[in-house]
Amino acid sequence: MTQRPTRTGELLSIDGLKTHFYTQDGVVKAVDGVSFGIRNGETLGVVGESGCGKSITALSVMRLIERPGRIVAGSIRLADRDLLALSDEEMRDVRGNAISMIFQEPMTSLNPVYPCGDQIAEAISLHEGIHRREAGDRAIEMLSQVGIPDAKRRAREYPHQLSGGMRQRVMIAMALSTNPELLIADEPTTALDVTIQAQILELMKALRERNRMAIMLITHDLGVIAEMADDVVVMYSGKVVESSDVNTVFEQPHHPYTKGLLASIPRLGEKRHRLEVIQGVVPNPLNLPKGCLFKRRCPSAMPVCDTPPPLQEIQPGHLSRCWLTPAGEPPEIGADAEAETAVAAAAALTVEA
Repeated sequence: MTQRPTRTGELLSIDGLKTHFYTQDGVVKAVDGVSFGIRNGETLGVVGESGCGKSITALSVMRLIERPGRIVAGSIRLADRDLLALSDEEMRDVRGNAISMIFQEPMTSLNPVYPCGDQIAEAISLHEGIHRREAGDRAIEMLSQVGIPDAKRRAREYPHQLSGGMRQRVMIAMALSTNPELLIADEPTTALDVTIQAQILELMKALRERNRMAIMLITHDLGVIAEMADDVVVMYSGKVVESSDVNTVFEQPHHPYTKGLLASIPRLGEKRHRLEVIQGVVPNPLNLPKGCLFKRRCPSAMPVCDTPPPLQEIQPGHLSRCWLTPAGEPPEIGADAEAETAVAAAAALTVEA
C-alpha cells in the first residue's frame, strides 16, 4: 500500500478511515480506507458523486455516525488529539468549538421552537463563556455578515419563517460564530443564489485568512473548488481515487473518473450540442465489482483492472488509484503467462486492506 505523503503542521490528519453500515442486506462500506490531511489556513476540497462517502467522512470526523453505522478502522487526529479516543463528553467540547460543521439540510439542523438568533447566541455563550446579552449582539452581527438583511428582526424569527437560503445562512453564521480551528462545510452554498454564494465564499476566505482556520469543503461544484481549495480529494464509492493540489488536479488529471468530472463542466466560449457525461451508474454498495470500482464506467478499462489498483504516487504529491501509468498508458505486462502471473501477484500485495 502506498502511504499518502506526510506533511508537517497538519491540523487534521485522517489515515485509513473505514466507516461501515451493517444492514439486513449486508455491509455497506460507505468509507473504505480514506486518508488525507489539512493544514492550518488551507482549504481541502472533497468532490465526487452523491453516495461516494463525502458526507459520511465529515460525520466520522465529528463522531456523529449513528447505528447501524460504525467507524471500524483508521485514525482521526486534530492537532495532537486522537478524536476516536475521546470520551463522548470530551468530543462534545470539540464540536462547535475546535470543529464546526455547516450541514447540508438546515431545516433538520435548526431547532424549530427557538428563534434563530437565540440558537446562534446559545452556541457562542456555551463555547466562549460570555453573557447571553453580548452573545445575542454577536449573533446579530454574524447574521449581518452572512448577508441577511434587517438582521436584528430576523434574529427573532423562527426557522420556518425563513426561506431555504436564509436558513442556510443562519447555519453558516452559527458555524462561524465561535471561530473554529476547523470548519467542515457540507455543500454550504447549494441553496443560495450566485450573488449570496459569492458573499459567503468571500466571508469564509476572510475568516480562514484572519484566524488561520482550516476548511474541509464538500461540494459537487467544481467551480467552487477552483475558487476556494488549495488541495483536492476526489472520492468514488467510498475510496479516494485521486488527490493533489488544485492546479494539478484541474490541469493534469490522471484518474479517468476525475477526467470525466472535469469534461462534464460547461465552458464559456465552447459550443456543444450536449454536455459530456460519465456513462453508466455508480455501483450498488452492497454488490461492488471485483477489482477497480470504476471499471464498468471507465473508457480505459483493461484486463488488469480486475485486480484492485492501489492508491499510488504518480508524481510528487499527486496520488491516483489507477493502473494507468503517469503518461496515461496501460502498464507494461509481459506477453507470457508467467510474467502476467507475477504482475498480478505483485499487485495483490499492494492492495489496501
